[in-house]
Amino acid sequence: MSNSEGQGRGSGEFLEPVEIPIEEGSSYRDLSADSWVTVETEEDDADQNLFPEVDDDDYKDNELYTSDGNRRVNEMSNLSSVAGKSVLDCLVDVLAGVKVQRKKRLRINTSEQWLWVAGDLQTLQSKTRRKPDAPDSLKLHQCQKLKVDQCELSLELGNRKRATFIFSNEQEAREWLTGLSFLVPTEAKVIANGEQIRNRHLYNPVMDSWRGKLVADRKRVNQYVLLGGIGKGAFGKVKLGLSKEDKKFYAVKIIQQAQRHHFSRDRITREEHAILKKLRHPNIVRHHDVLYDEENDRVIYVVEYMSRGVVLDSKKLEGSKPMSENSVREISRDVVYALEYLQKQNIVHRDIKPDNLLRAGDGTVKLSDFGEAKYYHLRSRDDRGKNLAPGTPAFIAPEMCTAEALMGRPVEDYSADIWSLGATIFYMVYGRAPFVAESVLDIYEAITKESLQFPSSPKVSRNLQDLLSKMLTKEPRARVRLVDIISHPWFEGRIKQKASIKPIRVTDNDIANAIKRATYVVTE
Repeated sequence: MSNSEGQGRGSGEFLEPVEIPIEEGSSYRDLSADSWVTVETEEDDADQNLFPEVDDDDYKDNELYTSDGNRRVNEMSNLSSVAGKSVLDCLVDVLAGVKVQRKKRLRINTSEQWLWVAGDLQTLQSKTRRKPDAPDSLKLHQCQKLKVDQCELSLELGNRKRATFIFSNEQEAREWLTGLSFLVPTEAKVIANGEQIRNRHLYNPVMDSWRGKLVADRKRVNQYVLLGGIGKGAFGKVKLGLSKEDKKFYAVKIIQQAQRHHFSRDRITREEHAILKKLRHPNIVRHHDVLYDEENDRVIYVVEYMSRGVVLDSKKLEGSKPMSENSVREISRDVVYALEYLQKQNIVHRDIKPDNLLRAGDGTVKLSDFGEAKYYHLRSRDDRGKNLAPGTPAFIAPEMCTAEALMGRPVEDYSADIWSLGATIFYMVYGRAPFVAESVLDIYEAITKESLQFPSSPKVSRNLQDLLSKMLTKEPRARVRLVDIISHPWFEGRIKQKASIKPIRVTDNDIANAIKRATYVVTE
């Protein structure tokens, strides 16, 4: 049993959110220099900085709001090698990765590779299609020279390692030079088309901008600076956040709870979120923080930033561009990995769809959005009182479509995730949902009663149609099980986890601290 009743704020009995104005003279002092610039690493190397060191004497507290402050802002823009783009713009862009040609050792031939910056912002990685699980890594703190010459970007490292990448155009190469130039040591030489970029030591992200707006003018919630919007949905919006504590980018999802008061004080809710924060799998988006704005009844999820976004927008029931069968196979394999992990943790997702499959910079697909998830080993609330069935209508399983079905469904409905994944695969290969109608109720009617039909175009393999027929079987007890999907011939080889799955254990302390109070910091 938890002793959360005596733990005050840690147990969720906290005050309403506070808006703290930033005084004119502060200039986000707590976010600059000491707190933003230096990155601590296990190797304890002074050169391993997210952003180079900034001398505090170079930035007076009131400069942001003075003419000299404007000069500092202009200095930040002058440090970018790309017209119209800030350093921060370029840095965020390079996180999404890019296809390049890499010069081989003798610098005569090239090989096509995917290039990206790892989430820790300390490693530049590349991989070939032939060996996707064996990326080459370049430690940016070892870089001694970073150079762009037209479309070529080259790095020279202290261990005599050299790498040269050829981009599709000079603009792209300059964007990467700008983004990387503030991830390498200040002592490294950075050269753009023969001209060395100087004064990199003056860079201060607080004085920089993202999408044309100053970082210092952005609202902050707890330690996360909300740089700007990167997505929105029916229940909220998603902003790109930058943590002043670990200097990493996050997606900050803000959800309006619609009068679910006492969210943070409910024991089951806290336990569910404690488990959510402990999910550790390469194909599941990691949750770093859960915050609650009690005054405005908002839940704020701080999750891993997936720089390449959704694999496919499925807002339209039909008319989307189909994906190749090979691409869908690779995506589906990653999702099956995630589902096997979740089932071992007694969790069913209940909202699998293309929009909830996100892609990281290295191309890995991860399952996101656990708002409808069910945790079967907890005494979780049932769905009574909900106006709609859990999930998204076009991808929902037949047994979840009606109130009567919800009341009579199996104790553990893992088969609902199998149906939703089948509908998702169908959508990706055919560009349309398996059952289409004019209204939600008509969609439910079609899902529960109409037979599955395969479009004549595009052509797909018999193995895929066989798998889809088994996944989209209406009777959940007759539906194919995950263990059989793992060995289905469509995947061209048995799916096997890269690491053993260990059960999640949460402590009373994890539960007590699962949800934190949201505290806002705003500019006046």
